[in-house]
Amino acid sequence: MTNSSEEVTFEDLEATDVISVELVPERKGLILKHCEYYVSSRRHGTTVTRRYNEFVQLCDVFFAKYPYRAVCRLPPKRVVVGGGSPVFLQRRRAALQRWLTLVARHPVLAHDADLRTFLCESSARLEKPKHDEFVLAGTQDDSPRQMSMDEMQAAFVSEQEQLRLVQLGLSRLFKIFERVEGRCEAERADIRELGAGLSALSSPSPADSPRWLAVRQSMKSAAELATAMGESSEEEVDYEDGAGGKVLLALDALGAYRELCGRLTRGLHGERAAAAAAAPHSAAAQLLRRRHGYALACSIEESRVARAYSLAALQSLHALLRTLGAAHARTAALWADLHAALRH
Repeated sequence: MTNSSEEVTFEDLEATDVISVELVPERKGLILKHCEYYVSSRRHGTTVTRRYNEFVQLCDVFFAKYPYRAVCRLPPKRVVVGGGSPVFLQRRRAALQRWLTLVARHPVLAHDADLRTFLCESSARLEKPKHDEFVLAGTQDDSPRQMSMDEMQAAFVSEQEQLRLVQLGLSRLFKIFERVEGRCEAERADIRELGAGLSALSSPSPADSPRWLAVRQSMKSAAELATAMGESSEEEVDYEDGAGGKVLLALDALGAYRELCGRLTRGLHGERAAAAAAAPHSAAAQLLRRRHGYALACSIEESRVARAYSLAALQSLHALLRTLGAAHARTAALWADLHAALRH
């Protein structure tokens, strides 16, 4: 276990590894097509091919092995005839990349042998462990801690509430950003449709007078501008991998931490009740108390990881606002160009 008093920074986490998950261009299957992914790790210098079910296997191993760690849930699997829409596939790819990034940069999980197998071996056969981290690490024996049990319990309650508020705030901001981006995309779609309408009206007719021809020419120029807008919008920076990436990464980390807190709260109550029911000095009661302390110490470490991602997300908001502002500025400039084209 790492020293819970050490501050965790996003820069330290980011330096651990850089993960890339990309869709294999050709999907397999005759009717129910499935996707494969190229998974790359800068730390190991490897690229392997993985299916969604292999991500599920690794996730199951981590939940069994690390019950006191903040492990994210995978994005849901959706079986669709034909393989699913491109938007769904790209969003799931981005979510899988964030999930694996959080795992590969985690102070403890990054050194897991099963993760290394997943990232490095061409065929990853993973089996659920028979014991969890507490047993596997040999932590049944008491180890000196810088905080007492009461201090760790108080820190657990305090951090849980503070990070809950951070999660709510970031979620609220990101929903606003999504709505703004959605309106911007809808406006771009309207401009493309406007271009199609102007293009249809710009076709000359033998009966056109000079004034009609001038108007049609201006509509043709405006239609070309609107069409160019449609082509340039395809080159927009990926919102999830780009400016909004750190916010989504933080929300995933905070969601995993909140779920961990729920598990620990339920588990700690049960452990305290079991310890109280057992003889105070029995081996079973002592083991429960050690596990209780281990769980609290892990929760403090996990809160520091969640804080590091949250701080990085808050510090990236200016870049996110700049990206959204630039997109709206380009749209506003196009409206001005369309206005100028139609006036001639």
